[in-house]
Amino acid sequence: MFFFCLQAGVLMAQDFSVSGKLTDSNNVPLSFVNVLVYGNKEETPLQGTTTDEDGSFVLNNLPGGTYALNFSYIGFEDLQQTIQLFSNKNLGNLVLKEDQQMLDETVVVAKLPTIRKSPGKLVFEVENTSFAVGSTMDLLKKTPGIIVTGENIQVKMSTPVIYINGKRVYLSSEEIYSLLQNTDAAAIKSVEVITNPSSKYDAEAGTVLNIIMSKTISVGYKGSVNATYEQGIYPKYTLGTSHFYKNNWLNIYAGYSFSKKKEYKNDENYIRFFQPDEVSTKSIWETDFNRTTERSNHNGNVVLDFTLNDKNTISLTSNVSLTPNVNYHNNGNSLIFNPQRQLDSTITTLSYVDYDKQNLSFALDYIRALNDNGATLAVSANYIYYDNTQNQSVNSDYLLPNGDFLRNNSFYTDSNQNSDIFTGQADISSELWGGTFEAGFKFSSIDTESKLDFFDVMKSTTTFNNSLSDDFNYKENIYAEYINFEKEWEKWSITAGLRGEYTDLDAISLSLGEVNNQQYFDFFPSASFHYTINENNGIGLSYSRSVQRPRYQSLNPFKYYITERNFNGGNPKLVPAIEDKITLTFDHKSKLFFEIYYQNIENSLDILILQNNTNSTLSGIDANMIKSYQYAFDITYFSSFNSWWWLHLNTSSFYLANEFYALQSAPETYTNDTFGQYIFLTNHFTLSKDRALTADLTGVYISNFVFGNRFFENQNYVNVSVRKDFWDKRASLTVGVDDVFNTLNNTASVSKYYNQDNYYYANTESRLLRVGFKYNFGNARLRDNNKNIETDEGDRLEGK
Repeated sequence: MFFFCLQAGVLMAQDFSVSGKLTDSNNVPLSFVNVLVYGNKEETPLQGTTTDEDGSFVLNNLPGGTYALNFSYIGFEDLQQTIQLFSNKNLGNLVLKEDQQMLDETVVVAKLPTIRKSPGKLVFEVENTSFAVGSTMDLLKKTPGIIVTGENIQVKMSTPVIYINGKRVYLSSEEIYSLLQNTDAAAIKSVEVITNPSSKYDAEAGTVLNIIMSKTISVGYKGSVNATYEQGIYPKYTLGTSHFYKNNWLNIYAGYSFSKKKEYKNDENYIRFFQPDEVSTKSIWETDFNRTTERSNHNGNVVLDFTLNDKNTISLTSNVSLTPNVNYHNNGNSLIFNPQRQLDSTITTLSYVDYDKQNLSFALDYIRALNDNGATLAVSANYIYYDNTQNQSVNSDYLLPNGDFLRNNSFYTDSNQNSDIFTGQADISSELWGGTFEAGFKFSSIDTESKLDFFDVMKSTTTFNNSLSDDFNYKENIYAEYINFEKEWEKWSITAGLRGEYTDLDAISLSLGEVNNQQYFDFFPSASFHYTINENNGIGLSYSRSVQRPRYQSLNPFKYYITERNFNGGNPKLVPAIEDKITLTFDHKSKLFFEIYYQNIENSLDILILQNNTNSTLSGIDANMIKSYQYAFDITYFSSFNSWWWLHLNTSSFYLANEFYALQSAPETYTNDTFGQYIFLTNHFTLSKDRALTADLTGVYISNFVFGNRFFENQNYVNVSVRKDFWDKRASLTVGVDDVFNTLNNTASVSKYYNQDNYYYANTESRLLRVGFKYNFGNARLRDNNKNIETDEGDRLEGK
C-alpha cells in the first residue's frame, strides 16, 4: 500500500497531454472545433483549444486526475467525454454528429478550407468555408491544381473530364461553363482533382475533376436568385435561380439559368506562301479578321431523389441545354503582296453563320445497400439527345490594288449533326481483406449522323454542289469492365485496378467514300502507392494508362470557313490516342508538394494549322500526331498564414514535345518542342472580422507552350475580385475584373518550319468587368442534392 500510494502521488504531480482528431460522419476532418477541458464537477473550463486544419488537437500541461472534455462546433451536436488521466492520452478519431434540429437559423461558420493529398488525388474541402461563395466557377479558380482561363478548365495542362457526385456530365465545354457559372458554390462540399484516376473511371478520363455536392440533412425548402453582368467591348448578362425541397422520402432540386452574350474577336494573320522549290517566296498574305458573336442559352437541371427504405434509393436526373440562336458576323480583309512586298491584290470576305443547338440528358440511378458493412450495388442508365443545325454564307470580292473589281466568289452551306447516346452501368463495392473492393461493367452506344449541303452562288443563281456536299455517319459501341482495390495500413496506402475496354466503330463519309472501321481491345491499368515517412513527410508513386477518343465533331469532314481561303475541317480517319503517365510525389505537412512526372501519348490528337502553297489556302485540320510527351517538375504550396490570408502557389517547370507528320511539307516528320515555366498564384483575403468582406487576387504566367504545330510564348494575366455579404449573409455583391492589364491579347500563335510560315495574333475580350448579385431565401440550413449527368461519350460531342 505504501508503494502504491507513493506511485499515485508521483503520477498526480506530473503533467500530461490529451490529443485526438475530430471528423464528421463521413470521416472529413473538422477544423476550428472548440475543445474545452473541465475539472471534475467544475463549471469553469481549465483550458481550451481549437482543432487544426486536419482536425487534430493537443491539450498540454494537465496534471493527473479526472477531467470532462467538451467538443462543440456550429451545426453539430456537442460531444462530451470523461477521462482518467494518469499518462499521455490519445483519444483517436472522435466523430461529431450533425445537428438535425437547427432548421431555421442562418449559420455563419468562420473556417478555412482543408486539403487532403494522396498520390494522384487532391481533395479540397470547402463546405461552410469562406471559399464556398459565388459560383462554382469562382470556387474552381481558387482550387489547387485547377487553372481556369476564360471558359477553359485545365488540370496539369490538359482538359479534365468533369464529374458531379461521381457522375459524368454530358455537356460540351461551353455548356459546362454555363452550368458551373450558375451553380451556387455554397452547395459544394468538396472538389476532387484526380490526376491518376482509378480503373472505375472511364478509360478516356486521363484527368478527372469530381465536384461533390453537400448532402441534405434537414427537411424544408430554400432557394436563391442571382444575376451577373459583364462588360468587355460588349455587355453580357446571366440570370439564374435554384430551388431545393426535402422531406423524409423525397429530395428535389430544380435550377434554371438564362444567359445572353455579345462577344468580339479580332485576328491579325500573316502567311508567307512558297514557290514549288519550297524556298523562294511566292506571295505574302496579311489578313485582318474580326468576328462578332451573339448568343443566348437556356440551362435547366432537375434532380429527384427517392428514399424507398433504409437500403434502397432511386434518383432521376435531367439536364437541358438549349442554345436557340447563335449568330457569327465575320469580316475579313486580306492584302496580298508579291515577294518584293508590293501590293498585288486584295480580298474582302463577308461571312454569316447561324446555328441552333439542343443538348438533352436524362439519367436513372438505383443504389442498394447489400449489408450493414458498406457493401453496395449501383445501377445507372443514361440517354443523351444532341442536335446542332448550322448555316453559313460566304461572299468574297477580289480587287486590284486601286480598288477595281476583279471577280466574286459566293457560296453557302446547310449542315446538321444529330447524335443519340445511351450508356448503362452496374457497379458493386464491398469490404475485402481489410480494404475496399470495387468491380463494374459499362456499355455505351453512340449513333451520330451529320449532313452538309453545299451551294454555289453566281449572279443570284444557286447551284447544288454535290462534290462538296456530304453525309457522314458514325456508330460506336464500347464494352468496359473493371476491378479496383484500395487499402490503408499504418503507414502505407495502395490503390490498384485494371480496366478493359472493347471498342467497335463504323464511320463512313458518303461523298468521300471513306470508311473507318475499327475493332480493338485494350487494357488500362492504374496503381498508386503512398508511404508516410513520419508525421510531417510522405512519398508516393503512381501510374495510369488511358485513352483519348476523337470528338465526334473532329471526325466530321465538314468545313467551317473563316474566310474563303482560311477554313477548319474534321478528319474521319482519326484513331484513338493512348496515354501513359507516371508520377513521383513528395509531401510535407500536407501543405508543400513536389511532383515529378512523365507523360507519353501515342497517336495524340490535336489540330494542325497547315498552309497549302499550291492553292494558297490555310486550314486547321484535326489530326493524329505521332506522339506527344512531356517531362515536368511541379511544386504546390498552400497555407493560411493567419486567419485573414490564404495563399496557393503552383509552379511547373516542363519540357513539351509534339512529333507529327509534316503534311504539306517535303520532309516526313517534325518535332515542335519547348522548355517552359508556369506560375500560378492566388490569394484569398478576409477583410472584416465577421468575414463578410473578402477579396481574391490571382496571377498566372506561362513562358512558352506548344499545341500541335503551333508555338506560344509569354502569356500572363491578373484577376481581382471583391465580395461583400449583407442581410445576415443572405445576400452578396461581387465586383471583379479579369485580365486587369489586358495582357492576354499580346500572345502570338506561330507555325514555322520547312515550307510552313504563318502566325496570328488573337485579340479577344479577355478583360472583363463583372458585377454579380445573389439572394438566398427559405431555410438557410438546408443543404443540396444538385447533380449533373456526365459521361465520356457526351463530352465528345464538342471540344471538351
